[in-house]
Amino acid sequence: MAAATTDPGRGRAWPTMEEVREAARHGTGEGVRVAVIDSGIEATHPKLGNLRLVDSVGFEEERGHIRVLEGEGHDIYGHGTAVAGILHEVAPLAEVGSFRVIDAQCSSRTHLICAGVQEALKRGYQVLNCSFGCRGLAKFILPHKEWADEAWLRGAHVVAACSNLDSRETEWPSHFASVIGVDLAETDSEAVFYRPDHLVGYAAKGENVEVPWLGGGVQYQTGTSFAAPRVAGIIARILSVYPEIRPPMMHEILSSIAEPWHPGLSSDW
Repeated sequence: MAAATTDPGRGRAWPTMEEVREAARHGTGEGVRVAVIDSGIEATHPKLGNLRLVDSVGFEEERGHIRVLEGEGHDIYGHGTAVAGILHEVAPLAEVGSFRVIDAQCSSRTHLICAGVQEALKRGYQVLNCSFGCRGLAKFILPHKEWADEAWLRGAHVVAACSNLDSRETEWPSHFASVIGVDLAETDSEAVFYRPDHLVGYAAKGENVEVPWLGGGVQYQTGTSFAAPRVAGIIARILSVYPEIRPPMMHEILSSIAEPWHPGLSSDW
């Protein structure tokens, strides 16, 4: 087994890669807070019966002002419940927060997303799952860059889904270098895959997966939205064993413990 390395700034031994792999396989997410920035979460869904929902917050615009609606992070579309279901499957003891910024048409505005993320950071969430993407002018992109930078400085891990059409199509926040961008892998494997030299460097299962949906039902869904929470859950597993790992080291860890990407994982590559 490789020897543990030491953080010279703090004189503390970091875990070996073998120890981190063990945490990624068997960690539970206990003690880790994961924010689902999405359409809300249906906390009463039968498949989420043991979900540790610690915050439920909605964000709406009224006459040019953003209203923060405590206790109203319920799902109004289904997407957030699906994301939470995958996250709960991977990291069953993680503490989850619902930050509803997406509406009943599965759309949102930049300022609502930014408000939701800022509130999650203020409440101390260690992992942010962002199964959405933004394209467009700099005036829409720069606000996302601001909160992504703040998350990096605070030590919060941002996981974001990329475009469903092509991971090379620039979207935000998945194409920020500080963010763990996730693509869909056409596989039944539970592994995370890594593709070096790409801004969206990671991929996970997200094709035809059974997920909880609005109204207590289930659906089979395909998309990068459902690959991202699998990676967020693995990060929560690792943090539940090694909570002091910050984003720069997590990027290095994930790239080291992931399976290598191969062309059979996607028809686009």
